[in-house]
Amino acid sequence: MQLTQKGKVYALILLTSALFSISVVTFGFFPYFGLSVSFIAFIFLAYYIKKDKTPLAKMFFLIALILSVFLAIRSEGGIILLNLGAIFYFGALTLLSEKESRLDNWIYIFIAPFFLFSKSLFTKNDYNFELKNSLTRKEGAEKVINSLVVTLVTILVLVIIIPLLASVNPFFEKIVSNLIDTLRLRDIKITEKLFEWSLRLAFFFFLVLIVPKLATFVNKKSGLSVLSYPSFNLLVPKIAVALVLSLFFVTQLQLYFSSAQTLQDLGYTYSKYTREVFAQLSFVAVIILGLIYNDQTKQKINRNLTVALAIQGLFLTFMAYKSVYEYSMAWGFTYKRLFGFTIATWILGVFAIYLFTFYRNLGKGIFIVRTLIFSGLVLIAVNALNFDYLIYHFRKASTGQGVDHKYLTRLSSDSLSYKNQLYEITQISSETLSESEKNQAASYGLWMLLYKIERLQEKYDKLDVRGFNLLEYLQYRQIKDIDTQIVRNKYGLPFR
Repeated sequence: MQLTQKGKVYALILLTSALFSISVVTFGFFPYFGLSVSFIAFIFLAYYIKKDKTPLAKMFFLIALILSVFLAIRSEGGIILLNLGAIFYFGALTLLSEKESRLDNWIYIFIAPFFLFSKSLFTKNDYNFELKNSLTRKEGAEKVINSLVVTLVTILVLVIIIPLLASVNPFFEKIVSNLIDTLRLRDIKITEKLFEWSLRLAFFFFLVLIVPKLATFVNKKSGLSVLSYPSFNLLVPKIAVALVLSLFFVTQLQLYFSSAQTLQDLGYTYSKYTREVFAQLSFVAVIILGLIYNDQTKQKINRNLTVALAIQGLFLTFMAYKSVYEYSMAWGFTYKRLFGFTIATWILGVFAIYLFTFYRNLGKGIFIVRTLIFSGLVLIAVNALNFDYLIYHFRKASTGQGVDHKYLTRLSSDSLSYKNQLYEITQISSETLSESEKNQAASYGLWMLLYKIERLQEKYDKLDVRGFNLLEYLQYRQIKDIDTQIVRNKYGLPFR
């Protein structure tokens, strides 16, 4: 018995779907390693299925692959969510059947991944267990699979509607109750293990249903239809924005050289001033980028205004960058400040890419492609830099009273700081603690820190490999010998 090429692909889809269902559907812990391995398997499967492997598809494949690896390395919740969204997006871009000729339309790039999955639902599946020179076996396999799917759907529908009908009709409820007693269904206990395997089975059949359709759709010749937008002459708004920005730069210089007392008289605190400068200037820079990108006209004055606005946009972004830098130097790093650096860097990079393509007359498709790749590289850099580690080990967040211990205890295990934090919070305390010392430790987040340490100890003492995470494990090795019960007794905290 030998499978055809499509039959082999279908077998790979079944294996990958089974791997995902078993590795990802878990209870009691987050499947970092399971997600990473499953996405890596799906990404390689997608690359294998795609026939037209353009250089751009290879680049998107590589970005999605690297981000999938980081799922097993980073443990901070926000980064995990960001990575998951990016993996889906770049994975979908890897599968796009369109070539680079359609990439001059930003609407196409934005919605194509969503349309890719939605249109796949209505695509007839070309993949199944095809056996060479055996049409009968193929039909038999299809019948078995269809029977299983129909049976599961029937059971699911009945499980939902029968209790609903029984709740509104006592006679029907009695019939159902008698039938349950006859079949001794009440003896069946729905344990957590049974529920877990039921979910895995549901995920498996969903993937087996949708992935072959997706594999069929990506290699079709027909592309994705997308709305086009008209070309406008944006000369007037560009002139207006340029004039307003010129006036703004003059007043902004006055504000920069103002004293702390002047800022206070104007109703500005240092933090409020920094937040507003960064947010508002970054937003204006994005608007400028939108204006110069969407202006299709070729007159000389338009080109000159484009360059002028791009330079002004770069200057605005540098100003926003400067405000975050000064605040970080004064009060240390936080997630918001580091992501502020990231956003400013991304905007600067996009402006630089636009000016390069503008002077070289390379076309908007090249600009969009390079912006997508640059965005993926920025996200990879965010994963590699590890903001949690930077915050604790390079420039701790602080307040007017000193180090902000309460903020630091909210850092994830990526910071590799739990042991040091516990020592810093408890070292200055005497054996007999006063209420003020206990309250101070509580205000520093001692309870949360102990909870995180104990959670890691429990998890890695009896590790399920699906939940393995590299930075979590490195953090565990630092704190595995800490007896948190001693600290709890000392500070009068609840027992574990």
